[in-house]
Amino acid sequence: MPAFSLTCEVPAAEADDRAALLVEAGAAGVEVREEGVVPMPGERRPAPGRALLVAWFGDRAAAERGAAATGLDGAVGEVPDQDWGEAWKRDLRPFTVGRVRVRPSWTRDEPPPGCVEVVLDPGMAFGTGSHPTTALCLRALSALLDERPGASLLDVGTGSGLLAIAARKLGAGRVAASDVDPVAVEVARENAERNGAALELTGAPVERIAGRFDVVVANILANTLVELAPPLAARVAPGGWLLLSGLLAGQEGEVREAYRREGLLAAGERDAAEGEWRLLALRRAP
Repeated sequence: MPAFSLTCEVPAAEADDRAALLVEAGAAGVEVREEGVVPMPGERRPAPGRALLVAWFGDRAAAERGAAATGLDGAVGEVPDQDWGEAWKRDLRPFTVGRVRVRPSWTRDEPPPGCVEVVLDPGMAFGTGSHPTTALCLRALSALLDERPGASLLDVGTGSGLLAIAARKLGAGRVAASDVDPVAVEVARENAERNGAALELTGAPVERIAGRFDVVVANILANTLVELAPPLAARVAPGGWLLLSGLLAGQEGEVREAYRREGLLAAGERDAAEGEWRLLALRRAP
């Protein structure tokens, strides 16, 4: 039987949240097609700074209800003559960033030598980890944990749990992860169990997380990073690192200044960029 897809374009920074809304509205799956991820030949690509969401529904009425419920303006199309329950998986392939190999569970590719593997399905709501900001964080974590095996780590805004799971597999010691969305916490818990990664997962606000950490990573939006500067900075141990991503070119100055006021020092040699996205690396003095 044919199925129906709802295709809509959204700001790249909002892609995961909008995908979650589509799942809540009844989508059986959502493909997040981001800039830099090459689609199948003939498939539409997102504009710069945008992402395409392709949500799959059992019939046209369900797809139209999904669009109405989420307020997303998109095109509904029939998907004939294929197993639509599997169709959304077709462009999701393993990828390697730093020393981390991420693969969906339906593939069996072996990780490259020296890489750790994280098995991560989209979870229908929190993406696949292919966004440039996630890649920036994975590269930075690979380098830091090579230098500081056993370091403690806090992942704020964990989403699918990818960064926290990867950190644990890269050799981090205590790994805590938080998210204000209870659905995200549950998704991260399921992913951690699948990967055999021991994480401390919580929905508590940052200021209520006990202790300080050698590495704190937050892949959120720039305005939220500024708002969270006091509690995030307070979680960084003496000599520890803070990795901030989710910000666009031109937003670095405001974010860096917010953390300078909290006593963290810029470490420009570890700053990184991918396209229009940026990662800032800050450090607390020993």
